[in-house]
Amino acid sequence: MSYFDINRSGELAIFIRVVELGSFSAVARACNMTPSAVSKLISRLEKRLGVRLLNRSTRQFQLTSEGCQFYEQGIQILNDLDELEQSVTANHIPKGRIRIHTSFSYWTHFLLPCISLFNQRYPEIELEAHLSDEVINLVEQRIDVAIRTGPLKSSNLVARSLGSTYKHYVCSPVYIEKYGCPEHPDELHEHQLLDVSYQRQNKTWLFKKATQEISLTPSKVLKVNHGEAILQLALAGAGIAQLNEFQIRNALQQKQLIKILEDWNIHAEPYRVCRRLFYLS
Repeated sequence: MSYFDINRSGELAIFIRVVELGSFSAVARACNMTPSAVSKLISRLEKRLGVRLLNRSTRQFQLTSEGCQFYEQGIQILNDLDELEQSVTANHIPKGRIRIHTSFSYWTHFLLPCISLFNQRYPEIELEAHLSDEVINLVEQRIDVAIRTGPLKSSNLVARSLGSTYKHYVCSPVYIEKYGCPEHPDELHEHQLLDVSYQRQNKTWLFKKATQEISLTPSKVLKVNHGEAILQLALAGAGIAQLNEFQIRNALQQKQLIKILEDWNIHAEPYRVCRRLFYLS
């Protein structure tokens, strides 16, 4: 008898259900089959074994001695099969350490709320988060996964898009009260601007309105190397900033920040999850 008959375990399971439920119709309802299909399956099983497993009558059946033996040992076989599958699955539970690099802003707004659920689902995985706005070499820093915006420059990375975020020009009501509200990008030369200082950031601010495009190199800029620090500076009335929509949502709702130059668009920036292809030894 071939070990590669894929129907054998299925036939055994149906036979056991017949014995336990007591009728072909009950098994048919439980297994989404017809009673005739169940009957044919049992007949096929008996034909292959060369013995009668059930003595049938119009309304009931009785197990033969061979049927009793087949039922008792069949239960043990299916239990062993379940244990085998569970042991294999247990051996493949994800485990180990994952080193993540992303910005503090993205971590706070998107990843942090998911950590508890992640730990429950993958208890054998140890997360190690490295938070900064700098672009680092994932291979040199031995980072497994990074979440980044902007173009990918390394050929040692593979990436998948997570979505896009829009930036807005904002400042506080206190700033507008002191220095006024610019109506055109050219007026920003007269204002205190807030910008990041890490190397990936384009030092030029781009503005687009219909077919008109303006490229502005800020002349009066307070620079910091942390996106959340820029948010705090803007809230404190220290200047005008361009910030991600998710960073400023609450501040806008509470009127702590105000959008300016809303007719001038900033292109959407994609967020990507990146992983390195290999480690360098």
